[in-house]
Amino acid sequence: MAFSIVLAILVSFQPTQSDTTNLNSLSVGKALEIAYQHNPRINQLKNRIEAQRQQQSLSLGIQDPEVTYAKEGIGQGTFAEQRWVVSQSLDFPLTGYYRSKSQKANTRSMELELQALKLQLKADVKSAYTKLAYAIESSHLARERVDLFKSLRDAAKARADLGESSKIDAMQANLQLTEAQNNMEKAHQDIMDARYNLFETIGLDEEQTYEIGFPDTLHYVAVDINQNEVLRQLQQHPQLQQISKDQLAASYQTKVAQSGYLPDINLKYYRQDFGNGFDFNGFEIGVSIPLWFGINQSNQVQQSKARYSAVEWQYQEEQLSLKKQAEQAWHGYETTRANIKRYRESIQAKSKELVDMTQKGYRMGELNLLTLLEAQRTYLRTQQAYYETLRDYYLRVIELEKYIQKDIIFK
Repeated sequence: MAFSIVLAILVSFQPTQSDTTNLNSLSVGKALEIAYQHNPRINQLKNRIEAQRQQQSLSLGIQDPEVTYAKEGIGQGTFAEQRWVVSQSLDFPLTGYYRSKSQKANTRSMELELQALKLQLKADVKSAYTKLAYAIESSHLARERVDLFKSLRDAAKARADLGESSKIDAMQANLQLTEAQNNMEKAHQDIMDARYNLFETIGLDEEQTYEIGFPDTLHYVAVDINQNEVLRQLQQHPQLQQISKDQLAASYQTKVAQSGYLPDINLKYYRQDFGNGFDFNGFEIGVSIPLWFGINQSNQVQQSKARYSAVEWQYQEEQLSLKKQAEQAWHGYETTRANIKRYRESIQAKSKELVDMTQKGYRMGELNLLTLLEAQRTYLRTQQAYYETLRDYYLRVIELEKYIQKDIIFK
């Protein structure tokens, strides 16, 4: 049994293999699959759970039997007695029972810890993917910015050639184009940074990742999440359930300590030879006497009770922390959802209409360059703000997924 525990611990140091060769497309689902297989903390915890399951059997308090041989009265070629003895020591049955129940509760606690770790890893992967999708959308917007200022430069140059405007307008438009091109380079760098952050989160080797595509994109998903439902689901969250199992384990440990007042048992069986062969049998039964209970058992009971109280306070602390995080996530979700609706219902359309009208007016000579530049900046700021809000909306919903334990974004 001890060998099984050592083997389970050694296995935890062996890397888990996953097929990531010829990976040319990385969806959120595939990213999660890779993350679950490659994450070191998850693999360590899985093997610790296996080792803990083996510990359950060891907790019964059954020790190995002892076999001894004794010979008495040796001298002058004779002896008085020789005997073989088989002895077995046992904890009091209640002690082994409660210790086993405590270890089972510890195993369940670790299984719930694994669930909580997977929920957190899923949120981390989805958040990293969301930030990458946002960087990709920002690069598209940067390309649109370049195209807009190219059109503006061409229009300003054409008007300058016709004498309808000064060359200063053309120079200013060209400077705006150069700035837009610089922004596009920065957007490309942001994509690279977001890619590497995602690869690090899922444990993917960066050497083979330059041609990978990312099919999942940011788009508005109307989601209605009830605040009361979020708070109700908190009681079922694995982090709280884990501490509940720790409480249960601590309560059984208190009973283990209390059962220390009860005697342990020792059994012995003899085969005896008094000179004519092993013709006699005998046995002994012994019990321990907790004579020093004031030093040993009493202190152990008080120690286990103090540990139980500490776990109770830990539960309250974790409950308050989870509630605060869930409340903040929900209010953030409400704010970003309201902002997204405003953008979709009016702001986006009006800003696009504004830039179209000013472009037409500038070409016809009805508006000056400054008016057109301001309209284009307004449009681009609006688009950038929309995607930023959409990114924040995704991140808030992903955070809420941890508490309601249900997939909403990137199903």
